[in-house]
Amino acid sequence: MDNEFNNIKTVFPTLDNNPTLAYFDSAASTQTHYSVLKAMNEYYEHERCNVHRGDYPISRSASDKVETARQQVATLLNAHEDQIIFTAGATDGLNIVADWSQSVEHVFITDAEHTANILPWIGHGRTVDNGKLIVLPTQDDGSIDLQEADRALSKHPGSVLSMIATSNVTGATTPWRTLANMAKQYGITVCIDACQTISSHQMDMQSCPEVDFAVFSSHKMFGPTGTGILYCKHDLSKLRPVRFGGGTIDHYDFNGNINWAHGPHKHEPGTCNIAGIIGTGIAAEWINYIGYDAIDKKLCSIHNYLRELGIYNIPSMSVVNGDTTNVLSFVCQSHPGDLGALLGNNGVAVRTGKLCAHPLVNRLSEKGVLRLSWHVYNTDEDCEKLMDELWKITQKLA
Repeated sequence: MDNEFNNIKTVFPTLDNNPTLAYFDSAASTQTHYSVLKAMNEYYEHERCNVHRGDYPISRSASDKVETARQQVATLLNAHEDQIIFTAGATDGLNIVADWSQSVEHVFITDAEHTANILPWIGHGRTVDNGKLIVLPTQDDGSIDLQEADRALSKHPGSVLSMIATSNVTGATTPWRTLANMAKQYGITVCIDACQTISSHQMDMQSCPEVDFAVFSSHKMFGPTGTGILYCKHDLSKLRPVRFGGGTIDHYDFNGNINWAHGPHKHEPGTCNIAGIIGTGIAAEWINYIGYDAIDKKLCSIHNYLRELGIYNIPSMSVVNGDTTNVLSFVCQSHPGDLGALLGNNGVAVRTGKLCAHPLVNRLSEKGVLRLSWHVYNTDEDCEKLMDELWKITQKLA
């Protein structure tokens, strides 16, 4: 493996405290960097208070750190800090975008979407049968018939296209930039689910002006759970709030006269996840520090080593899509849940089942799949342990 990542497990506390754990479930949650926890603990231990309300030193300091985090995330995205809304996660962000889009007649998604980008639209009463939900079919490698997509999009100008950038099942990248450019020709609003992308591939929003919204979660980019990001290209003062509470207004009265706060604060009601937001900023800064090129190089080296060890040669496991960066899913002759449980008992963490992407996984196997997903903290030893256990368990269950 690359020298710059030597001993990297020591900066991820769960792995440092569980040295025999081979963690291959990063598509569900990446490990949290120690600097993130340090910043969060500093808030709880030294500056526990509310933000944007108190006129005393620790409140001013914590408030500044929240806004610094907004800038750190904006820098990661090459966006402006006023375009960053803190949410409870990508699911929360997608629900907000769906709420803003209730009056839109037609919504396009792909069949590779996460449940979080399906149910909010169905919740509007949109279905394939009534024509208000249009599903673009994908191949296992993420490809889409672009001519068919263009024809479909052209029939419904002014719609919404909400799509995953990278599949959490196949690891494939959807041609989202091409589709977004295509959609803009017909005045279609574009939302990108970047959850599986943000930790490994740069999302430069200045170079993607066709994207109106993008969402992702901190827990998939080395940060804490319960915090997410909603990027919005538009003037946030012109978008109606969909959640209400303190901190979103400058003045109001019982007659409905409301002066809303400016910028993102209009859409961040109540007491925010202060520690989580501060930690998210640190996580974004760490990704910028390491750099996407170095991350990609490390992820590819892990994939290459798994290939060398025979990950594609296990007779009872058929890979869904091998042309990926850090996600591999397999259709298994044995029940994947049995494989996952036995691997877990032997110190190897993987994911099995429908992966919160039922339409796509159901197309692959009624039993679900077994997914391996790795990140920069995985080692040669992890790969060797995974392969040793996989060979033993698959032979035992054969």
